[in-house]
Amino acid sequence: MQKIIQISLIISLFINQFNFLPCPEGTETNVAGIDDDSGNPANCVNCKIDYYFNGDNFIPGVSVCKECQILKYEGEQANPGGIATLAVQCDINCPYGTQTENGQTFYIAQKQECNFCKADYYYFIEINDFEPGDSYCDICQIKKTSGSLATIGYEATSEKQCIVTCPTGTVSMHGETNFYNEKKECNRCNIHFYFDSDNFIDGESTCKPCPVKKIIGGVRNLGKNAKKDVQCEVQCPSGTVVQDGKATFENDKSECVKCAPNFYTAKPQSWVAGIDICFPCPNILIQGAKANYGTSASMATQCRVVFSQLLKFSLLFIYFYFL
Repeated sequence: MQKIIQISLIISLFINQFNFLPCPEGTETNVAGIDDDSGNPANCVNCKIDYYFNGDNFIPGVSVCKECQILKYEGEQANPGGIATLAVQCDINCPYGTQTENGQTFYIAQKQECNFCKADYYYFIEINDFEPGDSYCDICQIKKTSGSLATIGYEATSEKQCIVTCPTGTVSMHGETNFYNEKKECNRCNIHFYFDSDNFIDGESTCKPCPVKKIIGGVRNLGKNAKKDVQCEVQCPSGTVVQDGKATFENDKSECVKCAPNFYTAKPQSWVAGIDICFPCPNILIQGAKANYGTSASMATQCRVVFSQLLKFSLLFIYFYFL
């Protein structure tokens, strides 16, 4: 008799198991994780975690819940179908830097509504196509001072949304005056530009135009190395110096007003600073050599005159005297 009762119970449980049906898609009972109806469809009262009901009247055992397009990362839970709306169950915020066409930073029905980059944000289209609701937009390194607008993602290039021009006189490693991702790409002084301070900051510092450009040998250099004497023409014409005796000028070759010690000019009366050169003396002064203005830097003044030269000058003087 006892065996018959046990067999009857087993058969009863087996039959009841066939009466348990899965809850409609995305729903479960009010016991978390139980998604069969325990023999009664009316038990399927909740939308699961990360599922929501998109309708007016939730009917347990009949209504289905849809999976969230963007999942919540905190605070997610199952909820009764009547209150398990999209906004309650899902993350409805647009991806970073994006918005809807109407300027909202959240979507109403579908994540694809987040199809614009916000003003002062851009999408790096060169890497991947813009996917509304999935792609995010980066903030501009340098914002426009005016005229900034939200733009549909596939057109929101950095050139359109941001200021991408390198600071004055600077370029990227490829010589471009625009940067692509970061303003730090602007880390060089362009040809014929120099940096005259101690600490060059990539993307922030500016380079100055050379007062006098190099005719040959102009180069782009890292800002920290782009000193004036490297980037610009600063060398006085051969044999000439500036007032303090240096062979380099600051702003213009016309500063090169003197012949260097032991250098002379053959035309002191018509000598032009910054254009004419001075020649090395054939015989240098052992003592008393100094720089002199071109108009005074004759061979007799700048160089040591030996007897043969003195004789030649004397004969020339006599020749011209009797003409």
